[in-house]
Amino acid sequence: MNIRKYLLSGAFAVAMFAAMTPAANSAQVTGNFNVTVALTSVCTMAAIGDLAFGTYTAFQAAPLVATPTTATLTCTRGLAGVTANFDTAAPGSTAAAAAANAVGAGVVQGLQYTILATAGAPVAGTAATAGSIGTGDSRPFSITGNMPASQAGDPTQNASPQVRTLMVNY
Repeated sequence: MNIRKYLLSGAFAVAMFAAMTPAANSAQVTGNFNVTVALTSVCTMAAIGDLAFGTYTAFQAAPLVATPTTATLTCTRGLAGVTANFDTAAPGSTAAAAAANAVGAGVVQGLQYTILATAGAPVAGTAATAGSIGTGDSRPFSITGNMPASQAGDPTQNASPQVRTLMVNY
């Protein structure tokens, strides 16, 4: 038996099979499509701390200033024209028309007070990229309060705490 004869015959058969088999093509086909979305712009507000006046002594000579608190509004990027105002739901409370700064007043435990929410400078968020979801634009509102001097007060009138609402329109 001639091994060489069989090996040459096998090699010839493989070469002939390869020559008859069509070569695999490495072509590319493309198709275009649109990526769409309907974005609904929104703003959210972080929890707001209490506007604490502390202790008021009836008929005190000096006004009482509350410890300020901050509300932070976070919005869809690019929103403009936000306005703010306070609710008038609390007994004895008032609010000015919506403006950049919210102005309000009220009565708690028979003591008049005024409140002001001052809009801070907007802070631009970051754009989304392939590696990051980005961040929204934000705007702080500093909330301050003042209670006039020389008030008698009435612990049975408009109990403390009194819930107030800062409303921001966008």
